[in-house]
Amino acid sequence: MLQVKTPWWITGGIAVLVVGSLGLGTTWSYIKTAWRGIGSTIREATPITFELKRLNGLLDDLEPEIRRNMGVVAQLEVETENLAQEIAKLEQEQAQAFVEMKKLREALGQGKSEYQFAGHVFKRSEVEADLARRMDRYQARQAELEVKKQLLVERQSHLESAKKKVDAYRQQYDQLKLKAESLASQLKVLEANQAAGTVAIDQSLLGQAKELAQEIETRIRVAQRMLKNEQNPGGEIPIEVDDRPVTERFDAMFGDQSDKSPDANQGT
Repeated sequence: MLQVKTPWWITGGIAVLVVGSLGLGTTWSYIKTAWRGIGSTIREATPITFELKRLNGLLDDLEPEIRRNMGVVAQLEVETENLAQEIAKLEQEQAQAFVEMKKLREALGQGKSEYQFAGHVFKRSEVEADLARRMDRYQARQAELEVKKQLLVERQSHLESAKKKVDAYRQQYDQLKLKAESLASQLKVLEANQAAGTVAIDQSLLGQAKELAQEIETRIRVAQRMLKNEQNPGGEIPIEVDDRPVTERFDAMFGDQSDKSPDANQGT
């Protein structure tokens, strides 16, 4: 049969007309429905064992992600601990600085022109200048301390949130692992039940068994025939043996003659 190939421009034009007549929204709906149908068909045709392998593969891919997030949490924990130690050390230094400034202030309150500290003599102006420097340094470090405290609060909050996310992530992962193992066990039971409930007999083996049975039967009959021939080797005609009671044999042989007396026979 002669087949005429339709030019591409005619096919394209028809497609455009169909799309235009149906409308863009309707056409997209058809496309999505067809795609869903194809996806559903593929999923139904995919063996369950393959899907389980794919699930285990996805879980294996999640393990590095979990380890990476756990590493992030561990890093945050170390940084938070270091910051807390820095704050504690700075607070201790500030407390010591305040004690020293307080001593200088108390000395200046005495109104002397000279003061002695640690075996050294200092003028009042020198003590005032030293106190001023200490106060400036104290203020700067106090501001730094407040910033670090605020940063510590933020890091602790971020760390707590990260730990909760990682814990939830890990719990879901563990549940999926158990689920995958359970599904694998269920599949094994299902396959075992299917194998036990399936009747499958090899017809070729059945035919061989029938043929062998026929052969055995033939050999038995041949052996029986040979035994019968051995018991009658001369081929003599078998004679029937009369095994009836003697009275029956007598009556059958002589009949009514047994009622006649010998004298009657002689008179005739």
